[in-house]
Amino acid sequence: MMRTHVARSSTTSTAIPDRTVLRSQLEETRSAFHDMVEQLTDADWHLKTNSTAWTIGEVLTHLTYTLAHTPEAIEHVRQGKNYLNPPSFLSWLGHLINRRLAQQSARGQTRASILAWYDKAHTSMLATIEGIGGDEWGLGAHCFGAGYKTVLDLCQMLPSHFQEHAAQIAASK
Repeated sequence: MMRTHVARSSTTSTAIPDRTVLRSQLEETRSAFHDMVEQLTDADWHLKTNSTAWTIGEVLTHLTYTLAHTPEAIEHVRQGKNYLNPPSFLSWLGHLINRRLAQQSARGQTRASILAWYDKAHTSMLATIEGIGGDEWGLGAHCFGAGYKTVLDLCQMLPSHFQEHAAQIAASK
C-alpha cells in the first residue's frame, strides 16, 4: 500500500537556514548552468554522455525539469504529502520514467530555449524560498523514491544535483 501522507509529527528539528546563502547558491548554480550551455555547440547538444545513455541536451533538460518541479515538490512536502514516490515494487520504473521524461522534454529544445526555461524555473524557485515559513524547513515526506526529504533538503539538493551532472557533461566533451 502506498502512503501518500506523512504525519505532521514527522517534522525534524531544523535550524532556519540563511535565505541569502540559499539564494546565493542557486544563483551560482544558475550562472554555472549558463556558462556550460553557452560553451556548447549544436553538435555537443546531441552527444551521448560517457557515463549514461543520455545526450548532453537530455541531461540539461533533466536539470531544468528538476528545478522547475522542485517548488511543486516543496509544496507537497510542506503539506506532509509524499511526492513522486512509487511503491517499492515499482521503484525500478523510476529511472525509466525519468529517462523518458528527459527525452520527451528535450525534443525541440535549443540552447536558447533551455536557458530561458531554466531562468523562469530559477525565478520560481527563489519565490518559493521566500515563501517558506520559519517553522516549515524541517517538514518532510518521501520524495522521488529516494527516501525522506525535508523542505530544506529539497532546496539544498539543486546545487549538488547540478554538480553531479556537470561533471558527467564535462567528462563527455
